[in-house]
Amino acid sequence: MNNVNLTASEIGMLWTQYIQNSMSIQILRYFYQTAEDGDIKSVVKEALRIAEYVTEDVKAIFRDEQLPIPNGFNENDVNLDAPKLFLDPFMLTFIENMGKAGSAAHGLSLGISSRKDIREFFSKTSIDTIQLFNMCVDVALEKGLFVRSPQIDVQNEVEYIEGKKYLSPFYKRVLNTVEIVHLFENIKTNIVGEMICTAFAQTTTSKEIKAYMKRGKEISAKHVKVFSDIFRESAINPPMGSNGFVTDNSSSVFSDRLMMFLMSVLSATGQGNYSTASTASMRFDLAITYQRLSAEIALYAKDGIDILIKHKWLEEPPQALDREEIVKKTKK
Repeated sequence: MNNVNLTASEIGMLWTQYIQNSMSIQILRYFYQTAEDGDIKSVVKEALRIAEYVTEDVKAIFRDEQLPIPNGFNENDVNLDAPKLFLDPFMLTFIENMGKAGSAAHGLSLGISSRKDIREFFSKTSIDTIQLFNMCVDVALEKGLFVRSPQIDVQNEVEYIEGKKYLSPFYKRVLNTVEIVHLFENIKTNIVGEMICTAFAQTTTSKEIKAYMKRGKEISAKHVKVFSDIFRESAINPPMGSNGFVTDNSSSVFSDRLMMFLMSVLSATGQGNYSTASTASMRFDLAITYQRLSAEIALYAKDGIDILIKHKWLEEPPQALDREEIVKKTKK
């Protein structure tokens, strides 16, 4: 038992990890149930192991601190008897993206933690997530499934920017390598989003959620085209990963609540990616493009949150006591 109370930041990050990993467990359980390739199944098994110990460790910490344990997601949010919805290569792609987002989230969580046991916890999750990502990429490379960043010829000498023309919105110079990496990664994540929306649209029985997923698919496809066209303007071939990893299964697999929550996580991640890309891009037109597309994601995410609230599916994070409300009750 630690005699130092958790900070608000530590509670918030632990709560977030519990909710998101409890969701991941249900998705990974279904992946493990339907995976056919032995190597890919091993990656899924490791991802599932990490997600399960994260939720159990957070639960233990919350019990020790006498904090309410979040509801999160459970076996009622997945139908393990449903036919195969995603082909095995998609499982690798999903875990690859989960590994990237997880590494960033665990690193941030470690950076804002002060209590030793919490720092040790996030240090362990960071290391395990990095190892999972490497395992995932190694298997994808061995099977010829990993989509590599474009290879380009670069200058032979170091150069310095000579004037504001380099940044001008009216002069579309060729892309630099920093801009290429962000365009490339955002194409990959949008292709994943397109596949997820396709799968969710065809397996939900709710007209409202089906329409929301179709809209998400259209947004992802549009963004892939925008980024791909920018590549082509610099005579660079955009990544050509397959978006055909969804089967024709139309049986219900995941609960509507889980599907909508995952979309809210993906939307938030997308906005973060675009914000980072906008800051890193030295071509002014790219920065404007990212900001414009980010606004579109923000509106989509807001509508998703409204659906979650409407159906009472959105669990509330721990918050500070409302002192004014306590005073009101005392007066009564």
